[in-house]
Amino acid sequence: MKRVIKDTMVTGSAGLVVLLVILVVFGIMTGHREHGLVKRQVSRFIDRDNLRRITPSLIDKYGLTINPGLQGCIKDIIGRYRVRFSAICVLDGSNGDILALYGNVGDREDCILALNTYLAASLFKIITSIAAIEYANLNPGSVFTYNGKAHTLYKSQIDHHRNRWTRVTTLANAFALSNNVVFAKIGLTRLGAGPLLLTAMKLGFWQSPLIECRCEASTILVPENNYNIAELASGFNRCTRISPVHAAQIATGPLNQGSMIRPRLLKDLPIESTQVMDTRTAKYLADMMRRTVSRGTVSSAFRRYRSGGVLRRLVIGAKSGTIDGRDPDGRRNWFVGYAKDRRTKKEISLACLVIIDDYYWIEANDLARMIIRYYFSRV
Repeated sequence: MKRVIKDTMVTGSAGLVVLLVILVVFGIMTGHREHGLVKRQVSRFIDRDNLRRITPSLIDKYGLTINPGLQGCIKDIIGRYRVRFSAICVLDGSNGDILALYGNVGDREDCILALNTYLAASLFKIITSIAAIEYANLNPGSVFTYNGKAHTLYKSQIDHHRNRWTRVTTLANAFALSNNVVFAKIGLTRLGAGPLLLTAMKLGFWQSPLIECRCEASTILVPENNYNIAELASGFNRCTRISPVHAAQIATGPLNQGSMIRPRLLKDLPIESTQVMDTRTAKYLADMMRRTVSRGTVSSAFRRYRSGGVLRRLVIGAKSGTIDGRDPDGRRNWFVGYAKDRRTKKEISLACLVIIDDYYWIEANDLARMIIRYYFSRV
């Protein structure tokens, strides 16, 4: 089946129909029950409007998995740094408990914002990396060339021939520095639409990550031409959308040898997981996410804090993403990652989205660092 998907290229409407049929059939064959394709019974269903303000009394009333101290810490940080828009989810990486679910617009707290989807930007490079390792047999040391700026994406950059300005990089460095050109070329020349869409489906796209509360499903559009494939693979588009809950869920994969944990908001729900990538892929992805923290796009937020304190004993991996958008206007600034304590083996995954404009006090990377430091200083 992997070979069939790998060889499937989108060429017009007929190609789209064939591709979608393959994806649906494969989904049925592999039985993604844990991700909501099969309806399950839930003893209690929470009306999401009741979650706009999560208080200790609400946590007790519904038996929520929320950690009151962590929830309060995030609220304090948002207020202290005058974040005008946020959507945040923190998961226990071992069992899927939602430890914090927070959101705000201006001075108004609205925690259900973390259940909505937003432009995913470069977060989709995680999906492309998994597909590249499993379908194109790439690894973190695989070599690529590119011309021009790494954070732009022009057709001339995808089709370029080598010249004296051509630069060389590896998959690991391209991931850590969020190189749009390299990931666009991977999608277009090494993968095609089939592996990207199949991997996205295995990772939970088009499916709600929660069964006890309505949470928007992350979505992508099926590419209609080669440039669309390049845009999808690099995250350089305005169609791919993801929720903080789902983004945090994806980050549990590299923590658990490729097994992705389903988030749960109620304590009495069973722990569920699905193997979404093989163990080699999970190791490669975890390594590349750690590289993002040590020498990539989020390194400045962590470098000077690693020499002492609680962060010193943690293994931290991440992927960042940035894209301008509307409603509300501003730059979507993402941090998605994980942290694991070498000593206690405690682990979390988290997704932080903030929207910033010309004047801001804090970015998602800094917010994530503060959340990680607070949590691990108290467990």
